[in-house]
Amino acid sequence: MLAEVEDAIIERCKLVLGNHVKTVEDLPGRWSEATLRAALRKTPGVYVAWGGGKSPSNTTNQAAVGGRYVVYVVTSHASGERERRRGNERQVGAYELVERVAPAVHALKVEGIGTLELDSIDNLYSERFDKEGVVIYGIAYRLPLNFKAPFDANTLNDFELYTGTHQVGGDNDPELHSRAELNQEE
Repeated sequence: MLAEVEDAIIERCKLVLGNHVKTVEDLPGRWSEATLRAALRKTPGVYVAWGGGKSPSNTTNQAAVGGRYVVYVVTSHASGERERRRGNERQVGAYELVERVAPAVHALKVEGIGTLELDSIDNLYSERFDKEGVVIYGIAYRLPLNFKAPFDANTLNDFELYTGTHQVGGDNDPELHSRAELNQEE
């Protein structure tokens, strides 16, 4: 389920961004030194990550979370921070990518799972990113995620044999053992 949603977001981003970016791919988690280095080689780029989820306040018998997916837009430009955001005649800027992705992924229906809703858009500016020559924006979406039960009780074998050890009385009394074969005729 988690990968299906991630894949649907990636496909939608590829559709609306076309050749405007070098890559649209999944990201294993939050930004680290390694992910930043990889992103620097593929800018402009878009990266999709499952950001986790929190359990809804109304508790049910089903395992469920309010899921969060984040689409990261990364651009770089030798002319400076303004061009990274706004682009120029030679390269797309982060604003244009955000303006394409945000509405394209909002209301995206993932078959059998649910519909994504835009939650927030964040400027992830840091001096570190600025020194590396990139800008990064995060576009977050919400999606209720209902996890299926780990097994279906209807797929269990019939209860045909009962065995038990019983302690009746005190420590000096012997244990009782029982065994019963149950007839499962319908």
